[in-house]
Amino acid sequence: MMFLRARITSVPFWISAIVVSSICSYHLGYNDSNPMEMKVNQKEEEVTTTPTPAAVDISNIDFLTKGEDVFSSTAKSLSPVTDKVTTHSYQIMYGRFLLPYYQQNPSMKMLEIGLGCNMNYGPGASVAVWKKLFPEAELWEAEFDAECVEKHRNETIYNVLTGDQGDDAVLDSWVQLSGGNFDVVIDDGGHQNCQIWHSFLKLWPTVKPGGLYFIEDLQVGRWPYYRKATTETDKCGEDLIVMDKLKEYMDVLIHADQKQEFAESNIEFIFCQHEACVLGKKK
Repeated sequence: MMFLRARITSVPFWISAIVVSSICSYHLGYNDSNPMEMKVNQKEEEVTTTPTPAAVDISNIDFLTKGEDVFSSTAKSLSPVTDKVTTHSYQIMYGRFLLPYYQQNPSMKMLEIGLGCNMNYGPGASVAVWKKLFPEAELWEAEFDAECVEKHRNETIYNVLTGDQGDDAVLDSWVQLSGGNFDVVIDDGGHQNCQIWHSFLKLWPTVKPGGLYFIEDLQVGRWPYYRKATTETDKCGEDLIVMDKLKEYMDVLIHADQKQEFAESNIEFIFCQHEACVLGKKK
């Protein structure tokens, strides 16, 4: 140790100066200016060249990442509160599929069957949610009770269609009056199997490629009351259960021996949660 110390202390001053200068140049960047000035200038340059973070639209991000919470909290903030988030938990499918769809297609055209005239809290609860969440969307409602629609027209929504969703002629008139070409259809109507199926067969072809078709309240499909025909044209029979039909579509989506049927189908996916399903159309 004594030998090393002696060697270090004997290093000429000019060599020490070169070493110190090299260290400064390495950390600060070579410059003819004073090292302290270089350090200050470098800091100023870092400050002035650091990019300003872009403004973040929290609502849009939440639509994509927290859709279920956004849908539920929005619905519960309104009065009356729709049964979609009380009796049911439809915030799952709407949060996962509908909110992200709107975020990408804010001018979407949406039809909901069922204004809610038979609800104990009155019509329009879900409409209030749609208006709050989708201010740029073109909203349409369809309702069986024409008298209720006229009574509450100005309180709910302007684009209202009336009639029995189980009647093909009525469904054709809805498509004609609205222009069809929907991004989204929501069936929260009479819940009769024949009504749901007639509506799907007529309205699914009017859904745009990449669009969505929601069917609520499938849990009642096996109950005798919901297996009845509702009009003379509604000849489905009591054997029809919509969920069984959807299972047939799921077979086409899943099984390898039905590749040809899948290639010919325009259904891209079916997502089912408790009491409800959503179908996605191929693009």
